[in-house]
Amino acid sequence: MQEGEIVTLFLGLAALILLLNVYREIKWPWIRLIYLGFLAMACGYIFTVVEHLVWHDFFNFLEHLFYLVSGLTFAISCWLISQQSAKKQKTGSGQ
Repeated sequence: MQEGEIVTLFLGLAALILLLNVYREIKWPWIRLIYLGFLAMACGYIFTVVEHLVWHDFFNFLEHLFYLVSGLTFAISCWLISQQSAKKQKTGSGQ
C-alpha cells in the first residue's frame, strides 16, 4: 500500500464532509448528482485502500466501478447544467 493512497482517502473524505455541509444550503436541482459523484469517488478511495488488505480482485473491481459511477454522474451533471444554461439563454432570463 502506498502512502499517497491513504492521504488521498483522508483528503477525499474531508472534501466529502465539507460538501455535505454545503449541500444543505445549495438549492440547485442537479446538486444531488454532484454529491453522488463525490460519494462514489470517496467509496473508490476506500476500496483502493481495502483492496490491499483483503479480497484484492473484488475490491479492485469495486474501486473501478465506483470511479466509473463518479465520472458518469459528474458528466451528467455537467450536461444538465449546460442544458439549463442554454434554456436560460434562449428565453433571455440568463442575464
